[in-house]
Amino acid sequence: MSLSAYLWGIRLFTLFALSAWLGVVILLDPDETGGMGRGLFFISLFAWLIGLFTLGMTWIYRKALGAAGAAHHLSGSFRQAFLLAVYATGLVFFQYARILLWWDALLLFAFVLLIEFSIRRLLEHTDA
Repeated sequence: MSLSAYLWGIRLFTLFALSAWLGVVILLDPDETGGMGRGLFFISLFAWLIGLFTLGMTWIYRKALGAAGAAHHLSGSFRQAFLLAVYATGLVFFQYARILLWWDALLLFAFVLLIEFSIRRLLEHTDA
């Protein structure tokens, strides 16, 4: 699969996820739908963010390393986009639960960084 075909698939996924998230935000009343509506909100937000961050990370890799380098680092850009989406969705959830403070955001960021560095170390030892 070429890089452009992969990116078009991610763009389409991101567009569908954005439309799903906007549909949840506009059409669902959180008081009436209860936990199901909140779950749909966070799942669709996460899906949209993972697509958006994947496109952004791939764009950064493409600008820095060229198309061949970006194609080589697709799994890394998806992993980093996944972790950024976890962080952003976590911040939104903390705000929803009214527990978002600056140190909570820093602790969540440290947790995400710990996961990223652990995965890098694991992949480094696997490749060797």
